[in-house]
Amino acid sequence: MLVKDETKYCWVEDEVAGEPQDSIKEAIEDYLEYNKDSFGACDSDRGYLGENDIVSVRIGHPYHYVPEVDGERVIWNVCDYDLDDEIAEWSDDYMKDVKKEHIDELSEELTKVFQAWEKRHRYENIGYVVLGTKIYRIADYV
Repeated sequence: MLVKDETKYCWVEDEVAGEPQDSIKEAIEDYLEYNKDSFGACDSDRGYLGENDIVSVRIGHPYHYVPEVDGERVIWNVCDYDLDDEIAEWSDDYMKDVKKEHIDELSEELTKVFQAWEKRHRYENIGYVVLGTKIYRIADYV
């Protein structure tokens, strides 16, 4: 599942997104650093703003992937792949009438275990995507 981090901001240009920053201003500064070659020689007071085509930037919040384990899929997997052939013939009713609240409980508990395992072994997904950007005028922030 994608989770929006409303405490961070990223600039976006075409298919490229900047690293998450703590503020819109920092995201704009990061964008300017990324594009410094477009400005030529840059002075410390950013006097080059307005002298080029880059006057605004799209900024949005990053979304990170947070894994969820689907309890129903786990049950299907156990029944379809883990049940020994010797007992499968006599197990037609095994896990056929599991209540929805029990599946939800299994999903929640397995998700917690998976996320703890992922974190403990540093397998966390550090990728992000930026959705729903807004246009900000650079001169309003720097």
